[in-house]
Amino acid sequence: MRQTTLAVLSLSAMAALLTGCGGDLVLLNSKGPVAEGQSSLMMTAIYLMLLVVIPSILMALWFGWKYRASNKDADYKPTWAHSTAIEIVVWGIPCIIIAILAYLTWWGSHKYDPHRPLTNTQGQMEEHLKIQAVAEQFKWVFIYPEQQIATINEVRFPVNKPIEFQITSNFTMNSFFIPKLAGQVYAMAGMQTKLHMLAEHPSPAEGYRGFSANYSGYGFTQMRFRAHAVSDADFNAWVDAIKAGKGTSINPEAIQKTTLDATEFATLKDGDRSKHQIEAMLNNAHTPEELKAAHEAERKGPFPTKPHPVTYYSSVTPDLFKSIINTYIT
Repeated sequence: MRQTTLAVLSLSAMAALLTGCGGDLVLLNSKGPVAEGQSSLMMTAIYLMLLVVIPSILMALWFGWKYRASNKDADYKPTWAHSTAIEIVVWGIPCIIIAILAYLTWWGSHKYDPHRPLTNTQGQMEEHLKIQAVAEQFKWVFIYPEQQIATINEVRFPVNKPIEFQITSNFTMNSFFIPKLAGQVYAMAGMQTKLHMLAEHPSPAEGYRGFSANYSGYGFTQMRFRAHAVSDADFNAWVDAIKAGKGTSINPEAIQKTTLDATEFATLKDGDRSKHQIEAMLNNAHTPEELKAAHEAERKGPFPTKPHPVTYYSSVTPDLFKSIINTYIT
């Protein structure tokens, strides 16, 4: 009776845990060739490893049952010490699987290299749309160097158009991630990384989810943005609307501004302390240095508790992205 009760409780607990596995399995519901290939590679590796894991679990259960104390018919071989057949199986099969996994990892790391340019859906190489992504504290700034516009926490690009993201950070190390379209790539101050991706399908109205995949301070959970894959016509209309100062006609919840230059960019940094921490700094500041740090923290304000509103800039200073990188290069 006790064993039956434990079994029922164990199965109930497992069922309760599995209820958390629902929802949008974003890594298995890819919308682009890069993410789809990475997902396929991941699942292939899992299936190969299960060839060892599942038999091992089944044999452990079977051995426990077969050689239980109450089974008087089980073989008893106290002098048994070696079996060539068993050695071949337990070493040979895992070694073969490891060799296959090693090849797949090597092949996949080259096939889905973030720096590798992509072809379009017809297999043709074409010019990529360049988008410069800056991890700011605590938001994402997107600069379109060819269109000469900039946005905050929203990025749009045409469907079936290869995209080249040039990524950097203006504070701590961060990570750029749109899971439905590609894997994550680190954003580092004073450096530029690249990520190539392509969306094969139009995004839903709310866009694809993008976020920071790297802890970078109290406000990093609010570093969320939306990626919209739209038609060529819709993309061009969006660019024209922002340039004309009418970006809110496309997204009524956005904020339209004029120029993103170095002065405006310097105002985008959020605070990295809580309200109580700032109050404590002000109350405990005695030296000029402490007072300066406290007033600077007060000026920035506390870290955000919700994502920065989507903001459009109708123009952007040329080479702003390069100047952000050069700030950290001595």
